[in-house]
Amino acid sequence: MAEDTNFERDDSMSHPTIETALDLAFERARSDEDDSGAFYDALFAATVFMPIRNAYDDSGETSESEAQSIEPLVWEVEGGETLLLFDTEERLARWATEPMNYIGLPGSTFFKMFQGELQVAVNLAVAPSSVMIPAEVVSWLHERAEGIVETEEVPAGSGMDVTAPPELAPEAIGRITAKLAGLRREVHEAIIFSLAIDAEEDEAVRRVVLGVALTVGGIEDADSIASSLAETAMVAFDGKRAFEVALLDPESPLMNAARNVGVKLPIVDLTSLH
Repeated sequence: MAEDTNFERDDSMSHPTIETALDLAFERARSDEDDSGAFYDALFAATVFMPIRNAYDDSGETSESEAQSIEPLVWEVEGGETLLLFDTEERLARWATEPMNYIGLPGSTFFKMFQGELQVAVNLAVAPSSVMIPAEVVSWLHERAEGIVETEEVPAGSGMDVTAPPELAPEAIGRITAKLAGLRREVHEAIIFSLAIDAEEDEAVRRVVLGVALTVGGIEDADSIASSLAETAMVAFDGKRAFEVALLDPESPLMNAARNVGVKLPIVDLTSLH
């Protein structure tokens, strides 16, 4: 389904410079159609700005409950009713010909709200990541957003069986590694492992876990970091594998056990590779 999005650059636009993470993800998807999931991952993680009809005083980020009460503006684009999204306020202002009300909300929240009745234009004619997402793909993204699981910190303690993870697709590992690169100031260490709690019981469930040790700076934003990583994993595995995020003390018995058998992910600055 995701392949239906046409990742072609609009060469007629006057602002081709790559400026944001979404631009970079778009360029990767444009050069490799198998990497389209990385674009959607970046879109879920971005704050997106949407023109709305409602009078709305605060143009900053809004909660999901507040977002449910807004009425988006709908445009006719390429023969279909279209919702517009921009990944920066400057790009929205560049597109708009007159002042208008708008809100900012996480991309994942946007796709939870809209089920695919309309197509979505992202950064229409103002950025390298200018793309039209067909209604059927919007529906697919809605399902992915709805399926994002809650994350929780896995407590250290007895009754835990830590083993190496099952074989994971390199593409999925690559997307999680790319997400960690963007969190290198917040994440100190990240290891994927397999965990069963109360493993001696017949109904013990074995799960794939990303164990994360945060830096001092990352602790203050722990919940959003865990949620962001869970969203990345959901997109990376296309919802086909249960994947949990555990925020762990670097000296905890669980993290120490994971280091012995798990897959340690590099936390690098990917911008230095381009």
